[in-house]
Amino acid sequence: MSGTESSAIASNPLLGNSLALVGSWAISGYLLLGREAQRRGMGIGSYAAIAYSSAALILLPLPLLWGTNYFGYPPSVYGYLLLMAIGPQLIGHTSFNWALRWISPTLVTLVILFEPVGASILGYFIFGELPGIGVIGGAVVLLIGVAIVALASRPLPSES
Repeated sequence: MSGTESSAIASNPLLGNSLALVGSWAISGYLLLGREAQRRGMGIGSYAAIAYSSAALILLPLPLLWGTNYFGYPPSVYGYLLLMAIGPQLIGHTSFNWALRWISPTLVTLVILFEPVGASILGYFIFGELPGIGVIGGAVVLLIGVAIVALASRPLPSES
């Protein structure tokens, strides 16, 4: 790696950490709102329609603000965008929101942390990429942490 490439890595860690913090607040609020909406009787389909439509309306003008175009990309790009909308969004996020009806938001949020681990596993099987030791170590720590929380949140058997 040349000096130019290495200096680009972590060139603004405060920005990266701040974005990660804001992202964690956003997902926490999103999940808590989803749970509350379901507690008040809103169906998962209605909640998903409102949440995803709101996100689309907020994000729609962003390419224009950065001076990029919506069109002119190869057809495969649009196909991948469609697959991302169907897989991670419609199936993934809706599954997490559906789980909130029966599972603690804390546990659902912890399970979401497995996304990079799952991506690394898919990368191995699809592209033959071996995950780094940090990813493997992080996966083990996450697995232990989620197991501790899951076991601690289980109701104790009643004593007879």
